[in-house]
Amino acid sequence: MPAKNHIDLVVNTLAVLEALAISEHGKALREITKDVGLVKSSVFRILFTLKEAGYVEQPEENGVYRLTLKTASLARRNTNRLGLASVARPYLIMLRDQLDESVALAERRANSIILIDVFETSHPLRLNIHIGDDCPVHATAIGKAVAAFLPSTELATFLQNSKLPQYTQHTHTKLRALQLDLARVHKTGCSFNDEETVTGVFIVGAPIFDSRSTVCGALSVNIPTARCSAARKQQLITSVIDVGKRISAELADIGFVR
Repeated sequence: MPAKNHIDLVVNTLAVLEALAISEHGKALREITKDVGLVKSSVFRILFTLKEAGYVEQPEENGVYRLTLKTASLARRNTNRLGLASVARPYLIMLRDQLDESVALAERRANSIILIDVFETSHPLRLNIHIGDDCPVHATAIGKAVAAFLPSTELATFLQNSKLPQYTQHTHTKLRALQLDLARVHKTGCSFNDEETVTGVFIVGAPIFDSRSTVCGALSVNIPTARCSAARKQQLITSVIDVGKRISAELADIGFVR
């Protein structure tokens, strides 16, 4: 039964598309024929049909063939299935390994910001955080990183749903102080949780944007204050901002929308 369902033409067409996909500037007919192992006439007919359908172009007559943006759009239509976590995970692991400190990723929801991925350091002294935890916008680095880039109406909704509870003596519980903090985050592109939720822990956060430049989440790195020198703190800030930008760039590249 499986053999009866197999269609050689489909397989050959995919082989032609794959041969073109690995070439940045396109390929001539003879190159594609060599790559896929088919006779020239068969490859020509496949390319002719793909040109008619708009998936392949040949800017110059008898010139090279190359894929069109229509081909890429097939993948973009399903990018949301990848999810923020899938795109961000390799970058988070790289950041964790580079710094050997715990990293976290949160996703912006309708009225909350929720941790969706955590990669822990090898150090025995570390902050335990868990997937599913809520990230208050007034006290957490991730919460601030998202809140600072929300439209004013959406930020107001977040703040209405938050009572600004005090976790430590360093927690901002006054709206004016929080607004000033968020303004600084918006200007610098990074947020801090300087012992505001847990005494003895410093956390750096940065926003992540989707393909429409809308904030869709944030990442953070946390470190015990006992091993956080001024130089180390600056290293964390630089690294977190850079990774946030790299994740955002990939989300933009694949057309991800929250």
